[in-house]
Amino acid sequence: MKEVIIRIRRDIRNYWQAAIAIAVYTVLVNIVFHAFCPMVIMTGFPCPGCGMTRSLFYLATGRVLKSIQMNPMGVPIACIFLYFCWNRYIKGKKAKGIIPLIVAAIVLLLAVYAFRMYRFFPDRVPYVYSKGNVFARFFPYYEQILYDLGIL
Repeated sequence: MKEVIIRIRRDIRNYWQAAIAIAVYTVLVNIVFHAFCPMVIMTGFPCPGCGMTRSLFYLATGRVLKSIQMNPMGVPIACIFLYFCWNRYIKGKKAKGIIPLIVAAIVLLLAVYAFRMYRFFPDRVPYVYSKGNVFARFFPYYEQILYDLGIL
């Protein structure tokens, strides 16, 4: 157990600045834009990871079906994360095959996103259009063009 704590402390010591930067970004963009995702902030469109935070929260609290509904990729991404943590902290080794797993997760995430955008956008959370995005604020005809194209 002592070795596990040493490994975790070493990572905290090495990566604390990135954690602080993410925390500051999260707070600032939520205050200014009431959103977290740069794609939603800029374009108003959901990104492939939309619903992921809620998905992971529901998974962590035992609501698996609700987790899958928010973003079906939450479960495999959580499994990859746990596999990585198990190997890095408990076993003290590199997680073999982690890169192909991450690439496969990204490909599946994009495929799920494309399907769900086709099937559910813009009527089902989290696949909804967010008004008041940066493009809509600076380009007065942005939303009208989207309506004319049949996107909204």
